[in-house]
Amino acid sequence: MSEQISYKQFFKNYLVLIGVMLVVFTLLIYLSIVSKKSWNNNLKTAVEVVLDEKQPNTWSVGKNIDINNPFTMSGACYEARNRKNGEVYKVMVIRVVTNYGPMAGVFSIDKENNVDFIGFSNLHGRIEKQVSSMSTSTCKQINYWKKKIPQILNNK
Repeated sequence: MSEQISYKQFFKNYLVLIGVMLVVFTLLIYLSIVSKKSWNNNLKTAVEVVLDEKQPNTWSVGKNIDINNPFTMSGACYEARNRKNGEVYKVMVIRVVTNYGPMAGVFSIDKENNVDFIGFSNLHGRIEKQVSSMSTSTCKQINYWKKKIPQILNNK
């Protein structure tokens, strides 16, 4: 004969399961919130490295600018001040698909929403010069992002 489980035992087991799931989800949410600050700091450092390689001692990268758009999963935007002329720009790092795989491209945006491609954050030295010279003027992806970034930033 089959064994009958009482309602009391059933609800105890159910509450234990719900409690374990609640603890796991709380832990996941906490870890994602804590890691967001570290993620933004590392992206900011990557942007600073690219700007210093291209134009040494010209840029000062500031705070993170929130983007209210689904593209926040593919990029981040920061406030940057040009030390030479004092103007404030927006600098965006976004994933760009190239012939060599996805790379983090850094773009600068001025007050008139003119977008300039600065470089790739994960390439340095001679390889970076080769890839950038081959792809900067003719790359459809870079041209796509130059047109798309003002729309992303103005969609608040």
